[in-house]
Amino acid sequence: MLDGILDLIKDQALGAITNNANVPDDKKEAAIETTTNAIADGLKNNLSLDNVSSLLGLFSSGDSATTNNQTVNSIQTSVVSSLSEKVGLSKEVAGSIASAVVPALLQLLSKKSGDTNDSFNFESLLESFTGGSGKGGGILGILGKLFGK
Repeated sequence: MLDGILDLIKDQALGAITNNANVPDDKKEAAIETTTNAIADGLKNNLSLDNVSSLLGLFSSGDSATTNNQTVNSIQTSVVSSLSEKVGLSKEVAGSIASAVVPALLQLLSKKSGDTNDSFNFESLLESFTGGSGKGGGILGILGKLFGK
């Protein structure tokens, strides 16, 4: 599951970066890897009990869920910082990449989550980033903790 998510992230980053004339050719590969890692780390860091309602909103509200969402904003900020610090892109160029890739990726994950013919779901995403039900207790365990069960 995690490899599939990383591939989705990389695909989204690839399109946004290779088509961006403001990213020098010699920095494109590093920018793709940095964007992929920053988003994966951002998702992992945001998969917490304190943030579960924000994350559930991303996967249940459709395309509008990525607007003004604290998780989206946090991940985009992380991408901008990583691209600026590690690849040397300007904040403006890094911001354009982050605002193209992060919402598009989350909308894609949201659509996959709602597709009954797709094996992707929020619980499998959570387990991929938390190391399985042993660590995270699955989404039901997190929701149980959230509601004091």
